[in-house]
Amino acid sequence: MAYYTNDDAFTIPGYEIYFTRFADSIIKDHFSDARDELSRILSNFYIPQQDIVKGGGGLSSITQSLAKLLNDEKWTKKVIESSLHVGGKVLPSKSHEVDHYKDFPRGTIGLEIEWNNKDPFYDRDLENFRKVHQMGELSLGVIITRGVSLQAELLHVYQRFLDSINPLNMDALLSHISFSDNAKEKINGAIDVLPRIQAIAYIARLIFSSKFGAATTHMSKLLTRLDQGGGDPCPLILIGIGKERLV
Repeated sequence: MAYYTNDDAFTIPGYEIYFTRFADSIIKDHFSDARDELSRILSNFYIPQQDIVKGGGGLSSITQSLAKLLNDEKWTKKVIESSLHVGGKVLPSKSHEVDHYKDFPRGTIGLEIEWNNKDPFYDRDLENFRKVHQMGELSLGVIITRGVSLQAELLHVYQRFLDSINPLNMDALLSHISFSDNAKEKINGAIDVLPRIQAIAYIARLIFSSKFGAATTHMSKLLTRLDQGGGDPCPLILIGIGKERLV
């Protein structure tokens, strides 16, 4: 496999961490200050379960709260310009944007948060890290996303939420979550026909699939891209948010 774990190099309670291309040795031996800073930031990051129910994509309140913790520690947006010289001609420059970028004494680290985007956003991040690394402007790339345990737990978050609503009806649901007309029809049908326990299980699965389905950004999708060579040769650290960060 293209990725591996190393708890001796970098570990944070409630997170799963993977490395590529000796990124574990790099952050342990050359960026211990960055490692300690990321550990402190992520140890102070929690996800209220009501924010899961409320939903939102890449710019949700969950992403914003983590981005604020990073920005407060000067992990800020960086736009890197590059130009190509061919046969005495200078081709138009290209911009490479990294959402969270920080200089350290031994080099630079770029970081992207992919909480809940469509999974092709991983391709963009990995290609961007690859290019900026080859330009000599990036020592390490970091991606923070939903971990395997959190991805599985989200279904149970919706089940617990639905179980707390009594009576279970569309008006009560719409006060918390918005639905398409098609989803409303399916949910009303389940409420009318199924026993409460079965209706809750069906509706939870329906909401989970629409909000956090297989085609969204979560660790399993990211690891598949690493096996396909994504991001090489940039050393990468992949941080999966675990279910333990739910409150």
